Amino acid sequence: MNQMVPEIVRISVANARIKCVTPQRVEYLDEAGQECFVDLDKCARNWVQLQNEDEGEFDLLTSEDSAAACSSRCVGERGLLDDPPWVEFTNKRRTRFEFGSYYEAYTLLAPLTKARRRTIDMN
Repeated sequence: MNQMVPEIVRISVANARIKCVTPQRVEYLDEAGQECFVDLDKCARNWVQLQNEDEGEFDLLTSEDSAAACSSRCVGERGLLDDPPWVEFTNKRRTRFEFGSYYEAYTLLAPLTKARRRTIDMN
C-alpha cells in the first residue's frame, strides 16, 4: 500500500486512549493528551482509491475479497499478531494505533465493527 511512515499512537501509554467510535470517526487522545480524530469516510474513500492504484499488491486477497472489502466500508489494515498489535487507518497521516495486547486492540475493533467499518488483516 502507501509507503508513507505512519503517525503512531501508543494506546494506554501516557494519556493516549480511544474516546469513542462512531460510523463517521474515531475520537482519541494522543500521548500528549491532545484531542484528535480519524475521519472514517475519508479513510473508506482512500481505501478504494488505493485498491485501484495498487491492484498488484493485494495478491493475498482474491478479487472477490477485495470487492467485498470496498463495499463493506473498509477503513484500513491491522496486524493483530504483530508485536505490538496495531490498526492503521488509510487517512492522510496513516494513523496507526498500537496496543499492549491482542485483546486491547478490540477496544477499537469491536466498536468499529458495530459502526459497520472494517479493517483488513495483514498477518
